[in-house]
Amino acid sequence: MSSINLPLFKPWVPEWLIRTTILLMLLPALGVFALYFSNGAETTGYYGMEPADMQYSVVLMYAALVTFLPIDDRLVKYVKPRPYFLIAVALNTLTCFVCAGTRNLSVFMICRFVQGAVCALFCSICLHMIFSQLRSDRMRVIGYSVFYGTLQVSIPACAFFCSWILHYFEFNHLFYFVILAEIPGLILMLAITNNVRFRKKFPLYQLDWASYILYTILLCIAGYILVYGQQLNWFSSPQLRWLLLIGLASGLLFSLRQFSLKRPLLQLRLFRFAAFRNGLLLLIAYYTFKGTTGHVYAYLQGVLLIDPLNLTPVWTSNIAGVVMGMLVASRLVLNQTDTRWILGCGFLSLLLFHVCMYFLFSRQANTNQFLLPMWIQGFGTGALFVPIVMYVVAAVPATMAGTVSFIGIAARYAGFCGSIAFANYFQLYAKSIHYNKFRESFTGINPMREDVLEQFRQHFLAGGKDMATARQLAEGAAQHLMQEQTGLRASMDYYAWMIIGLSVLITVIVAGPWVKKQVLRPRRVFTPY
Repeated sequence: MSSINLPLFKPWVPEWLIRTTILLMLLPALGVFALYFSNGAETTGYYGMEPADMQYSVVLMYAALVTFLPIDDRLVKYVKPRPYFLIAVALNTLTCFVCAGTRNLSVFMICRFVQGAVCALFCSICLHMIFSQLRSDRMRVIGYSVFYGTLQVSIPACAFFCSWILHYFEFNHLFYFVILAEIPGLILMLAITNNVRFRKKFPLYQLDWASYILYTILLCIAGYILVYGQQLNWFSSPQLRWLLLIGLASGLLFSLRQFSLKRPLLQLRLFRFAAFRNGLLLLIAYYTFKGTTGHVYAYLQGVLLIDPLNLTPVWTSNIAGVVMGMLVASRLVLNQTDTRWILGCGFLSLLLFHVCMYFLFSRQANTNQFLLPMWIQGFGTGALFVPIVMYVVAAVPATMAGTVSFIGIAARYAGFCGSIAFANYFQLYAKSIHYNKFRESFTGINPMREDVLEQFRQHFLAGGKDMATARQLAEGAAQHLMQEQTGLRASMDYYAWMIIGLSVLITVIVAGPWVKKQVLRPRRVFTPY
């Protein structure tokens, strides 16, 4: 039989084995993507970098994924999936070995960029495999729910996985476990698939590498400015001013090139559709409001001093919420429920999570108090993504729908970087404001200060310390207490702004169409004199 007529999967392969294989193929890419973001303290300690460097390594990988996807869309139509997957596994294995063996920051960042492009290869192959198994009008909804649901749970699942490994092994062993995780998916993929293409071979001509380079420069610079902006005092820094100039020039050249080419890398003409623009704004808002759980994990480990192993119930609760949200949202979308109400309920769940967390920040708490809020956050996160994606796709003509996902993931990248920038602002600026306020009131003339110091001194004296040592330790403990309180106040301010933003967004989503209708109705019935 000709290879053209062969199906992708061999006829003897059961459905459950196909699904298991796709999941095992996707795990290594997701593991590398979430590895550093869920283990920030361990990563910065191993490589000797600052927290902002760790954040930018994640942003750099994300940028590489976003910019390579349009190129990958052409490559996956030309190369057969089996050799293409082998190339992805080889590159991922090589970069993991390099990351495990080096502590050079520049080499590490280069590997992160390569891993981002490799992650695009993994994701595109797995997404094509999922869609190849769904031959109905439900294909898009179910495919997106399965694929993006797996992406959503990758960070808490990877945190759960890494916390157990780091308890018994050194940090660089994480990379070896990622390499081992590639083997089952690779063996099963080669065993159950035929060496055929997803679609008819499409020649690789007019591949727009110039646009790819400009696009990559633009997103990498934008991510750098948003991550390091607060630390470098924004555009008072000459470095950021030059980067902004280069980024604007790259963006302008990229845009002009897309409008002048017959086959552009991205169809920027999509922005003329108002519904598409609104959908991108929803994606940005979604990633801004969902990326706030870092404060929760930092609070649990930094203030409550909970061991990562004991955070397993919290991560499990969040994963369960994501899965439930995806299932409920996909069912509602298939039943053609009004998207406005699905979005309203999803963002309302995120609002409820932020309200709960605002009142939970204190020096005394336990993990059980965070199980329900984290489930609610996961439910809102899972319930929102597929409806937003379907809304964006439906906003443009079917002939132009191919580019929607590439621009949509760029919007998700913008929301992700924006959430990091907003969090860094409160970590540095808002924390310093509260610290100065505490320091002004917590002085020698304040009787409360002496009471606190006396309690600390008595505590250390009871532990066998002499008076001089107890006084020094008491001053240090009071200083630590003040820093802890400023961090809690900064986190509360951060969540307060999130609550305000979500309240406004929910009002616009639910009441916006009604307000628009009431405003436009008088215009339609107005009769001039």
